[in-house]
Amino acid sequence: MFQLWLSGGDCREEILLRFGEDGVGLWAMSFQVPRIRKWPFFAADGLFLALAGGIVAGGGLALEGWDLWVVVVCMGLGGVFGVWPFLAEYREESRRFEAREFGSVLGQVRRLEEVGKLVSKSTEQWREMTEKGELIAKAAKEMAGRVREERELFQEIAEKADAKERDHLRLEAEKLRRSEREWLGSLAGIMYHVFALHRAGKNSGQAKLIQQLNGFQGACLDICRRVGLSQYVVREGEAFDPKIHKAEEGRPMPKNPVVRETLAPGFSFQGRRAYLPLVALAEGMEEKAEKREGKEGSVS
Repeated sequence: MFQLWLSGGDCREEILLRFGEDGVGLWAMSFQVPRIRKWPFFAADGLFLALAGGIVAGGGLALEGWDLWVVVVCMGLGGVFGVWPFLAEYREESRRFEAREFGSVLGQVRRLEEVGKLVSKSTEQWREMTEKGELIAKAAKEMAGRVREERELFQEIAEKADAKERDHLRLEAEKLRRSEREWLGSLAGIMYHVFALHRAGKNSGQAKLIQQLNGFQGACLDICRRVGLSQYVVREGEAFDPKIHKAEEGRPMPKNPVVRETLAPGFSFQGRRAYLPLVALAEGMEEKAEKREGKEGSVS
């Protein structure tokens, strides 16, 4: 506790200060200072001046010794008593002004302490927010790591599943293609036999049998067309082409060969050639004409 008081006359202005852990406390108790009564001072001043005037008037202008010193002292005391109340008022006003200024400074100090408390509180809040932000960032980083691990694991599982699925699909496709080749070969083999049967019936010359075999072959060809298998026969006299025809094995290849007869039909599956037709070959008309001309020339 610190106490400051300013006094003047019969009253005083008191300022109480208390210093503690929570800052500085200020209590100001102001008492209105009454004005100083000046008439006693003026009366004393007049008395001393009258005394000095009486001595001067009684002794004349030629004052010597103690009379001169008494006059000087009376005039000095009169001046002091005349000025003293004004000096006292000035001193009291100065002390009152200093007290007001000191109170203003203490109020500013209190406001600064309040600002400091706010800054300290804000700093604590900022520290808490920073710590929470660090925790959130750490949690987000951990979550991102887990998401990355889960994604890598999912990608690995998906790649394995895709590889297994691709292998499975490849195997199934190979099975389907092999099965397709097998049943296509089987169906083509059946149609070869049907064609051979029809060709044998045609060569027999029996009209009724040929009619029945034509119907049977037509029904079989219709069934084949439903699954995409088409049969075709090479026309007689068509030029032989090894790319689209298959020659009869064990027979010499004639010059300028042409198709004499279709021994086995060709097949196309879904617009693509699957099996080439087997044909019997013969010499072309030009080769026969040249051989005929050569025999006639030798005879003549």
